[in-house]
Amino acid sequence: MRVERLAGDAKLSVDTIRYYQKIGVLHPPARQGRVAVYDDSHASRLAEIRQLSQDGFSLAQIQRLTESAAHPLLNSLNNAAESLTFTELIETSGVDAKIVRLAVDAGLIRPTRTGGDKFGLETLSMLKAGVELLDAGVPFDQLVQLAVRHADHVESVARDAVRLFANQLTGKDDSSQAATVETIIPVVTELVAQHFQQTLVEQVARYLLAEGIQP
Repeated sequence: MRVERLAGDAKLSVDTIRYYQKIGVLHPPARQGRVAVYDDSHASRLAEIRQLSQDGFSLAQIQRLTESAAHPLLNSLNNAAESLTFTELIETSGVDAKIVRLAVDAGLIRPTRTGGDKFGLETLSMLKAGVELLDAGVPFDQLVQLAVRHADHVESVARDAVRLFANQLTGKDDSSQAATVETIIPVVTELVAQHFQQTLVEQVARYLLAEGIQP
C-alpha cells in the first residue's frame, strides 16, 4: 500500500509516518522503483506504537525499545528464534488465508514485538483452536466478537500483572531480568489458564442446571 493509505488507516499524517521512519521506530518500506510500498507489518507496528503511547511510553522510550531489539529480555519475551512469517503461518496451520487475515486485522493474533511480520509458534495453536470451534458450529461473527471481548479484558489483566511483578526486575542486570521473565511468564500463564478453565466449567454446569439438564 502507499503511504497515504497507511496514514489514513492509522489516522496519522504522512509527515508523522515519515518522522517515525526517520527516528527508527517504524521500519523502512519496500521499494518498487521510486515508490515506497508498505504492508501489514507497518500497520501492526503503528498500532503497537499507539498502544505503547497509551500505556504511558514516550516516543523516546519507544525508540530505545526499538534500538534494543537484541536485548536478551526482549528476545526471551518474543522467543525470536521460533517464529513464522504470515505466509508460513497460513501454510503450516492449513487455515484459510482470509480467516488468518481477519484474525490479524481484529488484533486477535499479532506479530511478535521485535519480529516485524513474524508470528510466534503459539499462534498456530490459537488458529487451530478457532477452526475447531468453527467446525463445531460456532458462528464466525459471534466467535470473533467473543474473542475481541476476551482480548480486551486479557490486555487489562496483563498490564496489571506487569505492574505487580515489575519490582522483580528492578536493579537486575539484563541476563537476570531475562531469566526472571522466563520463570514468571509460564507460571502466570498456567495460573490464568487454570482459573479460566475452572470458571468456564462452573458456568457450563450452571447453564445446564438452569436448563434442567443433568451435567
